[in-house]
Amino acid sequence: MTNHPIWLPVCPLRELAAGERRIVEGTDTDILVINADGVILAVANQCSHQDRPLDEGALDGDLLTCPYHNAQFCLRTGEALSAPAYEPIACFDIKIEHEHIYVADTPR
Repeated sequence: MTNHPIWLPVCPLRELAAGERRIVEGTDTDILVINADGVILAVANQCSHQDRPLDEGALDGDLLTCPYHNAQFCLRTGEALSAPAYEPIACFDIKIEHEHIYVADTPR
């Protein structure tokens, strides 16, 4: 039996311009939804280094830099790309339906 995600509303697509972000309360963690140059991506809003929030980190394409210790993460894969983080962060599926963004409540 396959578990189907619960789709959490984020915002209308037109309200999330390139570089903008939203935080959605997920089942186990807050989810950071980002428009990365026109691609909507979602990750756990928690750095794998010291569990600090990532939502104020610098964004460069699909790379997000932790604002506390400068660890970088790929928003597409969750992969930690630089020290001091070595563990990936969780990624969440996105769907766009009727011009509205939704994020899965559990990581992929």
